[in-house]
Amino acid sequence: MTYENQTVLITGASSGIGAAIAKRFAAAGYELLLLGRDEQKLEKVKSECNNLKTETLAFDLADFTNHQTILKNKLSELAPVSIVVNCAGVFHQSTFEETTDDIWLHQFQVNFFSAVQLVQFLWPTFKKNRKGSVVNIASTLGIKPTAHTTAYSAAKAAMINWTLSLAQDGGLHNIRANCICPGIVDTPIHQFHFMDPEQKKESTNQILKMQLLQELGKPEDVAEAAFFLGSDLSRWTTGSLLNVDGGIHIK
Repeated sequence: MTYENQTVLITGASSGIGAAIAKRFAAAGYELLLLGRDEQKLEKVKSECNNLKTETLAFDLADFTNHQTILKNKLSELAPVSIVVNCAGVFHQSTFEETTDDIWLHQFQVNFFSAVQLVQFLWPTFKKNRKGSVVNIASTLGIKPTAHTTAYSAAKAAMINWTLSLAQDGGLHNIRANCICPGIVDTPIHQFHFMDPEQKKESTNQILKMQLLQELGKPEDVAEAAFFLGSDLSRWTTGSLLNVDGGIHIK
């Protein structure tokens, strides 16, 4: 099945989970607009999508307000956006005492408020076309936080709660909102990628003990969930919270 004349807007699409989501939607024939901070990485993902209907736009979502015009111009060149996947995020670890106001503000701006701003920007189009699907990529830390993730966990918890409210606001307009909570996925965001082989092995073994399924998640695992919730495969699903985490949230 292909999905022509529909655009999927994906943030954080330059690497990791966002890149995998982009490739999954591209394989189904959607037009894509990939957002991220790194233009070279976005262009690499675009080439890997093997889709002539893929466009990129590089800017920092922490400064979304000042880029609305360029986003509007780019969208005018594409089919109407019917799906937005809010995947952009930054991860920060520090004790509560060490978490400064600047860290709190940056974590909430990138991990939460930028998604709110983007959906507000797209909402009139969704309402006009009576078709919209919002997929928010949160985290199991938004449900089950751990030490030294205060600001990040709080921002992801806000995203989860906002998704549920958004689903209620959008129902009458045929706008759906769903949320995915990934666990520990094998992407460069994690520190074990920068360890020597022995340290990395020890670190990953400790992670596996925290899960019910004894393997690290892959970006493609989350991408399949995002495709299901974003596309019409889940046409009767809204306000859902899907844990894709190897069972870490219940262990």
